Amino acid sequence: MPPEARRLIVNKNAGETLLQRAARLGYEEVVLYCLENKVCDVNHRDNAGYCALHEACARGWLSIVQHLVEHGADINCSAQEGTRPLHDAVENDHLDVVRLLLSYGADPTLATYSGRGLLKMTHSDLMESFLSDYFADLQGRADNDPGLRWDFYGSSVCESADDPATFDILADPPEPGADEEEQREVFEFEFSDRPLLPCYNIQVSLSQGPRNWLLLSDVLKRLRMSPPAFRAAFPHIDVATVAEAEFYRQASLSQLFSCPDELEGFMPDSKDLLDLVEISSEVVALLGSSLECLDNRWDSVAMERS
Repeated sequence: MPPEARRLIVNKNAGETLLQRAARLGYEEVVLYCLENKVCDVNHRDNAGYCALHEACARGWLSIVQHLVEHGADINCSAQEGTRPLHDAVENDHLDVVRLLLSYGADPTLATYSGRGLLKMTHSDLMESFLSDYFADLQGRADNDPGLRWDFYGSSVCESADDPATFDILADPPEPGADEEEQREVFEFEFSDRPLLPCYNIQVSLSQGPRNWLLLSDVLKRLRMSPPAFRAAFPHIDVATVAEAEFYRQASLSQLFSCPDELEGFMPDSKDLLDLVEISSEVVALLGSSLECLDNRWDSVAMERS
């Protein structure tokens, strides 16, 4: 055990772990000790929903961020108010950490539960310019856009690669047609002879990210079953419960939900509870839907979900 680990004071009353404390204070050796010996869960959340990756990103510890991600840290983990590690890095103006998180697949389109997006969190022109260009690349640029091509001020041949926190983006470029089979995209289309039930992408537990849910009341109405009959017939299908006010808040802020009319029947301040059923192949089959998969070479394979 590194000697620094014995001197760190962990606030267990706040749900803090040694890994979180070390990530916050920048003790890289202690972080590696915790990760390599599995002293703590890398995705453990404190009482506010923050994990070690949040702490390292907020303080700009680039190498610690890389260690955490390489050891399985959830790159898009959310605190109670919807803050992601990427949000912490942007708000504290750590551009190198932002670049690292994006290279590992952090989702820049996720906003907090209050609706704040990345561009509203910037505090410097450099960060705002970088994110604006990044979003422009995601959305596509016109052929005459000067930002269509990237300018590299340096050479991967002449510059040192000793820094473990940097990446050679010109290394091993894919050849035309290389790994074509592995890169084939598959698009799923769900078909039904009746309108599909409204689907809500929300988070019902701090230990899990947002998932796709159906209202149990909608499912029961479609199946013409009572709640006791449904639970008796399908005891293995988990039913989650969430406060109606929390459900309304998340559904109204979700960037994946584009039907505000569906929310008119819910009360933003209600203290009632709603029962939800997670979408699965079994639930889809119960509702009488089928799935067709289409890859990017237009080879379609129809499969019946059963």
